[in-house]
Amino acid sequence: MPAFTSGVKVVSGLHIAKATVHYSKEERVRDAALWLRGEVAVAPTLRLAANVFRISVPLLTKVHRQLERLERRVHTNGNGGSTTTLSDDVVERLVAEVGVERVWRAVDKLTQPMLPLQAAE
Repeated sequence: MPAFTSGVKVVSGLHIAKATVHYSKEERVRDAALWLRGEVAVAPTLRLAANVFRISVPLLTKVHRQLERLERRVHTNGNGGSTTTLSDDVVERLVAEVGVERVWRAVDKLTQPMLPLQAAE
């Protein structure tokens, strides 16, 4: 589950999708309103992310697994820092597969401060 800013209520996407008795309509409406204000964060599921970004679940699953495999290649060196074991060839193949625009979006996202979602005005 992603890390969210403290003070923001986190609701699981799976909980929203499956809850019936223990998550009343009134609670759902309140959480939806708080989500629009940036006071609730929804921890996504694969299906929710695929629906929001209008992509197939199998495609998202494939790319998600690729990213997790890349993360597992990161190891800790003797000085307590992290280094990657990715060769330039591996990085070039990854960029070719996902596209340069997508890589730039990821770089932009990683270099932006984390702010809670805000409703459009």
